[in-house]
Amino acid sequence: MENGEVGEDGEVEVEGGTSTRSRTKKRGERRERRSRSRDDELETSTIDPELKSSYKDKDKSGDTFEAGGEFIPFDFPDSDDEGKKERKEEREERKVFVREWDRGKHWSADGDSPRKRKADEYERDDGYENKKQRVDAASRKAPWIENVDWKRCNNVAEMLQQEVEAFIEYIAPTHEEDELRGLVIDLVRKAVTQQFPDAEVFPFGSYETKLYLPLGDIDIVIQSESMAYSNKVTVLHALANVMKRSGITDKVSIIAKAKVPIIKFVTTHGRFSVDISINQANGLGAVRMVNQFIAELPALRPLVMIIKAFLSQRSMNEVFTGGLGSFSIVCMAVSFLQMHPKIRRGEIDPEKNLGVLVIEFFELYGCYFNYQEVGISLRDGGTYFSKAQRGWLDYHKTFLLSIEDPGDPSNDISRGSYGITRVRTTLAGAHGILTAAAYMHAGIITSRREGRDVHLRNRNHPEDTSILSSVLGITQEVRLGSLWIWDDC
Repeated sequence: MENGEVGEDGEVEVEGGTSTRSRTKKRGERRERRSRSRDDELETSTIDPELKSSYKDKDKSGDTFEAGGEFIPFDFPDSDDEGKKERKEEREERKVFVREWDRGKHWSADGDSPRKRKADEYERDDGYENKKQRVDAASRKAPWIENVDWKRCNNVAEMLQQEVEAFIEYIAPTHEEDELRGLVIDLVRKAVTQQFPDAEVFPFGSYETKLYLPLGDIDIVIQSESMAYSNKVTVLHALANVMKRSGITDKVSIIAKAKVPIIKFVTTHGRFSVDISINQANGLGAVRMVNQFIAELPALRPLVMIIKAFLSQRSMNEVFTGGLGSFSIVCMAVSFLQMHPKIRRGEIDPEKNLGVLVIEFFELYGCYFNYQEVGISLRDGGTYFSKAQRGWLDYHKTFLLSIEDPGDPSNDISRGSYGITRVRTTLAGAHGILTAAAYMHAGIITSRREGRDVHLRNRNHPEDTSILSSVLGITQEVRLGSLWIWDDC
């Protein structure tokens, strides 16, 4: 096409490239097509009202999925001139400067030069609340990538899929660890029943669902009629003495004023953290429901393990500190899989798209879910409900997440997560970080395919090939914990 002629797509070729007006028009048409596709996919009431307009502008489901494919491919342009121009335009629009971000700098919105980021900006992006957590994060390793065959990966989705599978295999409970936890439960049962003959000791929570992390707690409930008619504080002190006399532990913390009074201790063998409550039967019912969901949704377990590990490394996995409890995380993941449009229509296999689903989980609950107005229900295959109509809207705390208890529709299981705003911000940050890492690796794959040089910070460092390690890692404490378990077995 000669200079100044109009092409088939209406663009005018001028010296130096396509005109700014035509590029703007082309982007506008592209956004309009995506907006129409998105309106067909989602119920807009689920989206935060403040984000509806930006959500329609953002490229997500319309081009992210490939119907009938084994993987959900990322929509990265080809490496031709048009693709290069489009990538450049998208970066300018989104203010995503991967190179400067990678150097730990933040691009100034007022000028064209990078500036150093302030401490509060780091905290807002990575989710770590103090320097110790940030130092711990820097010391984490990604040992799971030793089991990943990167050469078999043709795109970023396949890389993420293999990484998630390798991560889950690495942190999954070993047979020895599970046996040792079972031994601890047997010791507690024996010690308790000797002192309280009518007592029954049951494990519940992540031990029973096998969703526990390497340093996860062991949750135990004691059902006893005699304890029910005794003073709770007195019973807790008696249990603490029983645990110490039996040699299970040498130090017990008694938390008597909590909503659910418990005793906490670390075992002598295995160094497991144990929480014991009294006459709390709802936890046993939750175990049955979670195991049923795991059987029905095979992708649930890896998704939950990733989210739990991510929140645990940022101290956001405990309700008493404002974070999300395990049951809330499971319910959020179940709802995500139930309500996912491509999964509902059977267009993708969730088990073969785990990596992309992890990113989309961060995106939904970090960027777009309407916490102010919408609640989550798992009944009838998954639904959303109005918090106001249900009477669950606290006008002084509209930001709270509401999740209907699958076993008791009148119970909001997440109402105690008062720090959900910080959790939400951290999930959004993880989505941004993982997306940036995915774009970078997509460029690496394209460059290698075309035979161009790829410059990494350390060619011999295997973690440079990891995407998940940008938000997850294995600490020395976890690795030493595994050694302690082997020593005790």
